[in-house]
Order: sequence, then C-alpha cells, then structure tokens
Amino acid sequence: MDVAIRRSFLIPSNEIYGSSAGFYDYGAVGTAIKHKIQNLWRSEMLQKEGFHEIETSVIVPEAVLKASGHAENFADPLVTCSGCKQKFRADHLIEENKDAKKEGVKASGLPPAELSALIKKYSVLCPQCKKPTLSEVGWFNMMFRTNIGPIDGNTAYFRPETAQGIFLDFARVIRNYGSKLPIGIGQVGRSARNEISPRQGLIRMREFTQMELEYFFNPVDQTYPRFKKIAHHKARFVEGAVPPHEVSYGEAVSTGLVPNEIMAYFLYKQWELYLAVGIPASKMYFRKMPKNDTPHYSKGNVDLEVETSYGSVETTGTAYRTDYDLSQHAKHSGQDLSVFDEATKQKIVAHVVEPSMGVDRLFWCVLEHCFRDKTPERDWEWFAFPPCIAPYHAWIFPLMKKDGMDGKAREIEEALREAGLTVYYQESGSIGRRYARADEIGVPYCITIDYDTLDTKSDKHGTVTVRFRNDAKQVRIKVSELAEKLAHFVKEGKVTE
Repeated sequence: MDVAIRRSFLIPSNEIYGSSAGFYDYGAVGTAIKHKIQNLWRSEMLQKEGFHEIETSVIVPEAVLKASGHAENFADPLVTCSGCKQKFRADHLIEENKDAKKEGVKASGLPPAELSALIKKYSVLCPQCKKPTLSEVGWFNMMFRTNIGPIDGNTAYFRPETAQGIFLDFARVIRNYGSKLPIGIGQVGRSARNEISPRQGLIRMREFTQMELEYFFNPVDQTYPRFKKIAHHKARFVEGAVPPHEVSYGEAVSTGLVPNEIMAYFLYKQWELYLAVGIPASKMYFRKMPKNDTPHYSKGNVDLEVETSYGSVETTGTAYRTDYDLSQHAKHSGQDLSVFDEATKQKIVAHVVEPSMGVDRLFWCVLEHCFRDKTPERDWEWFAFPPCIAPYHAWIFPLMKKDGMDGKAREIEEALREAGLTVYYQESGSIGRRYARADEIGVPYCITIDYDTLDTKSDKHGTVTVRFRNDAKQVRIKVSELAEKLAHFVKEGKVTE
C-alpha cells in the first residue's frame, strides 16, 4: 500500500479534508492499469463471445429496488455499543473474536438472532471501548438513499449493483437484435454500498466498479456452443470442507458441482482472465456456495476466491438467477418481458446466468501477487505486471539531454504512440534511477537512446537498447522494427530476454 500510494496507483479520496473510510481514487498509474483490466474483460467476456455492452443510470427509483428485493433485503447485520454509541458489523466482530476463530465459526449469512447468541456465547467486546456493551443485532440497509427532484417522496438510491439496469433494458435490447435467445448483455460501471465498517483498503469499499454480464437463454437448452472445446480444462474447486482440488469443467457439470454448461463456460473464462492478469493458479479457486448462502431464486452460486494477505477474498460471483429478475420486474411494472421462442412456438421468460466481477478487489489481488520485494541485486520494490495490463508498455530514455538524443527519443515516443503502444518519456535522473522508477510501477520495457543510436559510423547505428524488466537484460533493436517487436513482446507476455 505504501508503494501504491507513493507511486500514484491509489489516492485516499478527499485526502486534504481527512479521508472517509471506504473511498479511494485511482491515480494516473492505477487508472491506466484499471482500464486495461476492464478492456481485457470486455475483450474476453463480450467481444469474443459476440455479446453487447450497455451503460445504465447509477440512480435508480425506489420502485425498481422494491421489485428486485433490494429495498427490503439488501442489508447487513448491525450491532451498536451502548457505551460509546459506535456501530459495527456483527458477523465481522464475531469472526475476529479469538475464541470464535479457534472453533472456526462462520458468522456470515446468519440471521440476527443467531448472531446475538454468538456475541453472548463468546463474550464479544466492543472494539472501541473494550467492554461487553453490544446491543442485540439488527439489520442495516446498505443502499445510499436520495430524492429525485425538489419534491420529497420521490425516493431513489445509488444502485447497489449494475445488473438491474440490464434487466430493465432487456426487452428493448433484445428487440434490436431480432428478439432471439440466447443473448448476452454486459456492463462496466460504478455501484455503491453503504458499508457499516469498510476496511482492508480496496477489499471492502463504499463505492466500487463492477463488470457484470447477464446471459439470457431458454431454460430448455442449457448447453453452450463452445463448451466442448474447453470441457477438458481444469480449475481448482472447493465444496464444503473439501480442500481445493483440480476438477475439469466437464466433470464439474456432470457431477452437479456446477449447474450447467453455460455457467461452467463462464467460470473457465474468468479463470483464464485471472491467469492473464497475473494471479497464480495455486492462489485461487472456485467455491461452490452452500444452500444457506445461496439466494432463494438461485439454482447455484459459485465464487472465485483469491488468497491474499487479508485471507481468502471473494472477487467474483457467478449465479444461475433463473427467471427471477425478469419475472419480478414484469410483475411490478406490468410490462411483458417474455420472448417468443421459435423452436417451441411459445412465449417464455428467459433464464439468466450472471458472472459478476469486482474490478477493485481484482486490482488489489493483482497488486499483491505481482509485487516483488527488494533483493541484493535490485534495491527497490517493483511490480511484475503482465504486459497486457502494465500502466505503460514502455518508458523511453535519452541517455543524455543533448547531442540530439532527446530529439530522437521524442521521435520514437511519437512513433510508438501512433502504433498504439502506451509509452512515457523520462529524461531526468541517472539511467539506473530511471530504471528503478519504471520497475516500481511495473513497466515491462525501457528503451534507451544513446550515442550509438545516432552515430552513422557505429555498427549499432539506428538501434536502441531495450531493457526487460524481470531479468534486467538488454538487447539492441532497430528503430525501424521497434514498434512491431514491442507489440509482439506485449502479445506474447515476454518480460525476460
């Protein structure tokens, strides 16, 4: 976190006024990485599958969230200290209690009465005043409330998820594409949840970015066209008390670990995307959620969890939401959200599989797993980002700011940008210090323009030095071939010579 804030990955929001917990801004470096993660998701989850992306409003009328169930049920367990009047999330306090930890108590998802009993059983203290003065547990609705217009009573909320906007626009979008199932509609956007006690940096925030896909299909056909090609691939799965173990996606479907081919295929896509952004396979796994942690409308939920310094963190949730959302909105709005199915000659309400991914949690996991500490050979911390998400593909250095080297460096900078590469020009400091700065933010290639580049008598004339981040080795590459070579390195993920 020290490096992330110092090197402009993250900035505490409203910092000069005293930051509020649960809010972070992204600096220039962090924003570049975040956008590349989002664009990789767009490429893998939408474009390569022929799906559609929309953008919906972040302010949602109360009627919508009453229909979806959020107005009544989107809540966390709240406990108040009668002494200091501070409020805390009850399940977190229980799970952090030493005795409860020893017994492996899992408080998440339990109703208030059971949480109150656990607080008494383990004599859970107020973390602020260290006294046994906690109240009975109640519910706290997590949505940020507002009012549309100047007249009171027109209640609305900052959306707690991007999904509802997709369900509301479903009928119009599918009509635009021939009213045929299946169809995939995705969205990248901001959501907000008024967390009781946000903590752990980006892991639990009050405002965050989601990448969600809703795949609408006829429930009589739960196959996926490309599933057979990936059915033999394997990922790590956890169910109940069984530790992570490898299971093929085909086996996951045939044994009921995953409800259908559609969900299994999207789990495969998530797994491959996580590998591409730098999360090791040994540090992540899919967890099949138990029935008591699965919504009543769902026919199966599977989370992708990543091991971090904060413990295992849920970063994606994939749910078979059945026809619940469309049916609820049809009922409450009075609109027909069914689709005429050509095969059966009947009108049906589409079922939905939803892969939902949190960008901010994934961003933090990438930082942790790509972080490299100091060594005797390299006296600075650095990040080993895969080139596809590095904030810059390359930094460009003139060896000195004279004798035409700076001018040539600027020419190369412009040419590489025109070729679609993200680059940055840096001329201050020694070459060693400039390498260190580039390493600190994970830049995979450094390009140095020196006297040989310009010397027509040198056998290295017209070439530059390219340094690879991971092993610090260097090669000479012709300026005329530089853009093509760098693009190839990025595509192949090459970070060593």
